[in-house]
Parts: sequence; C-alpha cells; structure tokens
Amino acid sequence: MRTLSPNLSQLGHEVVRATAFLMIPIELLYFSIYFHIKRCRRTYNILSLLSTSAFWICPYISPISCGPVRALQNFAIAVGTMKILDIWARRHDLPTYAGGRRPPDWKLPLLLLTELRYESFTPNHVRVWRNQEDFSESVQLGIHVAAFAVLQSLPQKYPTVLAFEVLLAIYIIWTSMQMMVRYKSSPALFGPLYLADSLTGFWSETWHNAFAAPCTSLAYNPLRFGLPKYGVPVAIARSAGVMGAFSLMAVFHIYALSPIFSNEALTRVGIFFLVNGVATVAEALVWGRQKHWLKTVMAWAFETALATWTAHGLNIPNGLSKIPWAEVCNGARL
Repeated sequence: MRTLSPNLSQLGHEVVRATAFLMIPIELLYFSIYFHIKRCRRTYNILSLLSTSAFWICPYISPISCGPVRALQNFAIAVGTMKILDIWARRHDLPTYAGGRRPPDWKLPLLLLTELRYESFTPNHVRVWRNQEDFSESVQLGIHVAAFAVLQSLPQKYPTVLAFEVLLAIYIIWTSMQMMVRYKSSPALFGPLYLADSLTGFWSETWHNAFAAPCTSLAYNPLRFGLPKYGVPVAIARSAGVMGAFSLMAVFHIYALSPIFSNEALTRVGIFFLVNGVATVAEALVWGRQKHWLKTVMAWAFETALATWTAHGLNIPNGLSKIPWAEVCNGARL
C-alpha cells in the first residue's frame, strides 16, 4: 500500500492545524458583527479588536513551516483583517439586506461575514446580475482551461507564456471555487479575459472583484471624498483613490505571497500593482470612456509587457510537470 510522502503528509497536517486556529478569530468576527447588529457597540468594538489580534497572533501560536500553507494562512489573515476593517468603515451604515425577508439575527452576520461582494445586500459590489450576463460562466471556464492547456504545450522558458499561464491559473482556480460555493443567483467573478478592451475595463469589469469592498471603503472612498475637504481638486482626489486601491492590493499580495516568494519577486509583485494603478489613471485621463482599437492595443501591449517582466522575476516552475509536488514543503522561496 502506497503512503503519502512526508512533505504531502506535512502539508495536510499543517492545513488542518492552521484552519483550526483560524476558526478562533473568524468566530470572534462573527460575534462582533452579531453584536453590532444588536446595537451593542462596546461589545462590537471589543470583539473586533480581539478578532484582529487573534488573526495576527495565529502564526505565533500555530507556526507553519510549509511555505504554501503559510501563504494560505497569510491570505486568510489578510482577508479577515480587511473584512474587519471594511465592516468598521461601514459601521454607521451597514449594507441593507435586499434578498427578500430579513434573515434571523444569527444568519445575517453570517451573510455579512461570508459575502465578499455583499451579493444579498445593497449597496453591493456586483457588476452585473447573473440574469443580465451575456455569457455562460461554465462555458467561459472551459474556454480558459483550454487556453491554459494550449499554453502548457508551448515552450515554458518564455516569461510571456508563464505570465499568461499565471493569469489563466488565477481565473481557473477562483472561478472553480466560485462555482462550488456560490448562490444560484451569484454573478460571475470574472468577465471573459480575452474581451478586455482597456486597462480600466480590465480592472473594473473583467478581472475578479472579490476585494472591491475593502478597496472601496478603506482606500478609494477616504481619498476620493476626504482630500477635497482640504482643497484637493476632485480629479486628483479620484486618481489618488484609484492609486490607494492598487496600493492596498500591492500590500495584500506581498504579505500573502511572502512565505513562497523571494524579496525580488515580492518587489516585482508590488511594482506590478502600483504601475498598473498609474497606467489606469493615465489611460482614464487621456481616453476617458472613449472606446478605440488603439486604446485596446495599447492596453494589451502594456499589460503583456508588465506581466512578462513580473513573471521573469518570480522563478516559477516552467509548467505543471516541473512542479515538485512531492517536495512542495521543502522548496526554496521562488
């Protein structure tokens, strides 16, 4: 009878241990939202502080040595922290349930906790409702899986090939997860990647918007609506808000990927988001909402060049067949 390699066994054990400890701050976050709904403000504040603290001490009370598991742990800590801060930023005006009859008090906090885009609430961060989408998410998943397979058949030494594989891998993983846990009415996370016609359109209409809520409440809105109070022109404040959202995502990705990426790779990841922010602001200033084939060509050329440069410094395996699955916990940082 074959047994799992020590590395895979370690990965499994550490996933269980990390998940078990993360349940503590998640439960505290649930109850903080519950008491906020019950208008127990003091209890809400205390539980929010405890939940934040519990998230950030998880790596110390439950140290993880397997790099990929630590990356997942960091990802959960960052997402949990953004959810806590997002709820806090909206504490005076929480999204209102819009899915029909108001759920019982035990269920409403669960929905607020688990819905990243607040699909059942208003306001929400859903771009287009599912019944208004002009494409099939399952068909698009098949198309993007086929594109990924084609890229896997090409020589893997070229950073541009690796860059598009990373892009498609993110699409495939997130969309697959979404299709397993979504509501029947949940809209797609992504639009068809190949239909992106601008940088603004790519980031606002095509790429996933799972973290649009914290980007809006923690970065965009404070700058967009705060700076004009100090005499900053609205156009500059709006651009600063966009840069704030991209900066937040840069920090998020650097922290989440720090257990598996080298410092050089993390620097490139951060620059990728910051330069995308600058380019998106510049595109909006030059083109506005105008659609033009030249705008599309420039957007694709820019994003391909930047993604290629980023992938070149990540030292990621050249294709799925080159990933040392049996030694996944022993690998050096990429």
